[in-house]
Amino acid sequence: MERDYSHIQNREGIRIYYRQMLPPNPKAVVVISHGYAEHSSFYVQFMEFLAEHGYGAYALDHRGHGRSEAERGHLDQFEVFLEDLDVFVDYVQGLHPTLPLFMFGHSMGGLISFNYGILHPEKLQGQVFSGAALDRPAGTETIPAFLFKFLNVVLKWFKIRPKLSGKTTRNMEVRKISDGDPLVLKYATLGFFYQFACRGVAFAQEKADHYRLPCLMLHGTDDQIVSYKVSQRIFPRISSRDKTLKLYEGLYHELIHEPEREEVLADIVGWLDQRVNSGGEVG
Repeated sequence: MERDYSHIQNREGIRIYYRQMLPPNPKAVVVISHGYAEHSSFYVQFMEFLAEHGYGAYALDHRGHGRSEAERGHLDQFEVFLEDLDVFVDYVQGLHPTLPLFMFGHSMGGLISFNYGILHPEKLQGQVFSGAALDRPAGTETIPAFLFKFLNVVLKWFKIRPKLSGKTTRNMEVRKISDGDPLVLKYATLGFFYQFACRGVAFAQEKADHYRLPCLMLHGTDDQIVSYKVSQRIFPRISSRDKTLKLYEGLYHELIHEPEREEVLADIVGWLDQRVNSGGEVG
């Protein structure tokens, strides 16, 4: 297995960090889009699992996260996440021009991936979503949009520290690593959460019927960050002919880190294998 890490430059000249894992002869490639308060290191075991099953894996650190450049914990436009992801996808496709390309997105990274899939379906053979934040995440859902917009004007730089510890996973080892990781965002500005919870979510909700890629939506029924009902509500609205929603009873937000992760990982690889073997045509 080949392991490596490096940087690419986005269209603004900002350095975006990424890591990769490749089996000797990959049958397809998976681009990984992490969530808020994460970075690519949280996906090393998942990437190893994918590589062991014949998939090349590439995970970036979103701007302002992990080892990537840009203002930490702040955002002026949600769209820049999509632009960075597009640069990264083009880069990965350039490395593997003959291989099918899939995308995995978790939480905020699921929202980024979903919106990307609406804008650039021709670049992907399918997407897998884990606890995707396709509606307002916990703590923001009761704030009216007009008030959120006003607060973004007058208090854009006000720092907010979400209380995530204990809610993300029942895996105590992962909790401990996350709490002590200096690369994990401990706070973000109100401007960041406005762009994420209002601008990014609004696009997903308004354009959901434009989504047509093959997709696998996964969610835990005890998710305290993004309710599983979010996936249930948006699933019937998307236009994909090839779409699957699976709920995991009792699991928390970070499905690939939960004690039952073996079942989750097997479901992901099984879904990928079926699409690779069938040609992975857009639904």
